[in-house]
Amino acid sequence: MKGTQFDIEQVLDLTKWEKLQESIAIATHLAIILVDYRGRPITKHSQVQPFCQLARNHPKLSAYCEKCDSRGGLEAVRTGQPFIYRCHFDIVDMAIPIIVDGHYAGAIMAGEILLTEEQNDLEQVLQLGDQQLVTDFKQEHQDLIARYPRFNREDLNQSAEMLEKLSEYIISEAIKKDYLIKAYKQTLRLSQHEKPLEEGLDLAFVQKDIQQSLLESRLQTEDGVYQATNRLLQPAIDLVFENKGSHVDLPTLASVTNLSPSHLSRLLKEEFGEPFSKIYGKLKVYWAEQLLETTDWSITEISDELGFVEPSYFVRSFKKITGTTPLNYRKNIIEANKRQ
Repeated sequence: MKGTQFDIEQVLDLTKWEKLQESIAIATHLAIILVDYRGRPITKHSQVQPFCQLARNHPKLSAYCEKCDSRGGLEAVRTGQPFIYRCHFDIVDMAIPIIVDGHYAGAIMAGEILLTEEQNDLEQVLQLGDQQLVTDFKQEHQDLIARYPRFNREDLNQSAEMLEKLSEYIISEAIKKDYLIKAYKQTLRLSQHEKPLEEGLDLAFVQKDIQQSLLESRLQTEDGVYQATNRLLQPAIDLVFENKGSHVDLPTLASVTNLSPSHLSRLLKEEFGEPFSKIYGKLKVYWAEQLLETTDWSITEISDELGFVEPSYFVRSFKKITGTTPLNYRKNIIEANKRQ
């Protein structure tokens, strides 16, 4: 976020978005492009029609196209719903607004079609009258205009509704990412992360790191044992903690709870919010962090103590979850203690 203006490019992976955008454009026969709040394109134009492509590449006509995009987006914001309209060339387009925290961030622009009926009932957002440049351009490329897909109004409305759901997805991703980054900045683990925050954050890593921090906060009791919310799970969790140096499988855990493995698996996922196999790996890393902080054991000794197959696998597992190697983790702890 910068001030009150939201930047879509900071939230979306535009490379992945463009692949999705292209697939939707092919399936719906709509040209689609993502624009910012000024109406300027921030993605490639998917399935653009030849006539529109010529116009958008024209040194003068391209400005009109961007102005139409901008006006269409703003009208969609004003009405709070997808806005279907005619451009200055009498081509049908639509704007689906992207509004984050009350601020207009941009829009999904789609269309480049002709309607089979009631087209003239749509508002023309940019009227250029009989401007010679526009008239001549249309006349010169009548063959390209004839190639536009033709929709009935019902099909177009359904497409608009589908794209509106995509807009809602973009908003949810924006809110989620903004929240996660703010939360991540507040965790103590940030000081141990090898990569400076200013160099950019990988959202997947941030999510993993926050989950790990939440797990650790629940482990920080006097005896260091996780207290299960569901009491049925406590015998299984106690067994895991009593056997840190070995791998305890699900059937074994199920046997001490008198539950079936499948039922136990569901309850564990409800308890931790993700499969127990992932939580088990995070527990191993948590125990490794404790040993790195409180002992001078070598990486090989810690790996053996926690039942890893080999030290190299332990190092990879540790870095995957924490973002740093065991050695660098210990180094950061030592340096942090010196500063205190």
